[in-house]
Amino acid sequence: MQNRGITINTENFQRISLQDAEKAQLMQRVDSKYIIRFEVCKAILEKVNYSYFIVDNNGFVIPEYISDYYDTPDFNMYLDHQNKRPKRYKIRVRNYCATGDSFLEIKIKVPSGKTIKKRIEAHSTELNQASVAEFVANKSPYIICNLIKTLETRFDRLTLVAKDYNERITFDFNLALKLPQTGEKELFEKICIVEVKRNRQKSNSEISLLLKKMGIRPNSFSKYSIGCALLYPNIKHNNFKKTILYLNKLKNEHALYNNAIQ
Repeated sequence: MQNRGITINTENFQRISLQDAEKAQLMQRVDSKYIIRFEVCKAILEKVNYSYFIVDNNGFVIPEYISDYYDTPDFNMYLDHQNKRPKRYKIRVRNYCATGDSFLEIKIKVPSGKTIKKRIEAHSTELNQASVAEFVANKSPYIICNLIKTLETRFDRLTLVAKDYNERITFDFNLALKLPQTGEKELFEKICIVEVKRNRQKSNSEISLLLKKMGIRPNSFSKYSIGCALLYPNIKHNNFKKTILYLNKLKNEHALYNNAIQ
């Protein structure tokens, strides 16, 4: 499977539909994120095809996602993440390109560490509708007409589901972060963001164990937070410096890897 400059062999995976993938509800779950080079991702995928299904979304196994993030003019939601407030929000419109669906989504991180997601069907051009305004007001402390678009993201996603349906893993590639006002971008084409979601009762994850053997440990990552920290240079970003340094390290490692094989 080739997608915007990357090539991944997915032929050895058994496919399941998006509807079948919903069997992996994972209501009481453990989440872990990893940031890895694309070459590491390919090596992992070549080893786990017998243990996982690959999700086929309308004929696409690596569909594209486009998101518009909204915040207050003084970046209240971003700063809540930077300052690690116990309860915090993200508001975005996400376009699921494979299906054409578009939703306004509110993600709420609560003090227990759990993330709750609420959503309503809406495109970015429909935010002035009364139903959308009412939804945002009821599900968050924000008023939609007081928010501005602060970041655009695009990425491709491959999703695996464990054959016991107790684990779901996403691999995000070709991440592009963009300022809506100027078009300025940050690209992470050869870096993969891996998110492992598994039931608390599931004692281990084959992919997590592989990453551990490779010396790769979990690393928190938020597309919105990192995008703002990188593209708005005057905004406070102390708590994201470690992740940004690691991203730059992986970029340099990829460049060295490319030079070595040429």
